[in-house]
Amino acid sequence: MITVKTFKFESNLAFASSYLKEQHIPHFADLKTKSLLSDEKTKDEILKIIEDLKIDETDVEPDEEILEGYKEWNENMYNPGHYTGGKSPSFNYDKSNYLSLALITLLSGLACCIKLINEDNFSKAALWIFISIISLISFSLFYQYFKYKKRNSN
Repeated sequence: MITVKTFKFESNLAFASSYLKEQHIPHFADLKTKSLLSDEKTKDEILKIIEDLKIDETDVEPDEEILEGYKEWNENMYNPGHYTGGKSPSFNYDKSNYLSLALITLLSGLACCIKLINEDNFSKAALWIFISIISLISFSLFYQYFKYKKRNSN
């Protein structure tokens, strides 16, 4: 077997090799040396097929902006509180409106419970699950608001 072509990238060799296999042309792809090997009699045929495939062997330069964002994320992914890009939502840092959010959640939850009770196919299990979820959310919002107020008063 002789070397027909040496590729710059393994992926191009794998692509050419798979195409040659589809065409039932005998060859051998050596991934270590990135070479395509075949018999002398099929060399010209393989070279013509590879030329028709128009495989691009040029290097690709990655976009620097993408790499900078990736490097920043890679360096700070375990750093608590590090936020990469965009605008942080207001409820992450401003807890002064949690009291109103808790009241709205509690009142809308109670309204939904009343609606659920008045349904024809009333289910006690669904009611208690719904009440539990709404209570936990509201309690969490109340607790965070009072914790925020206590911290700001000191």
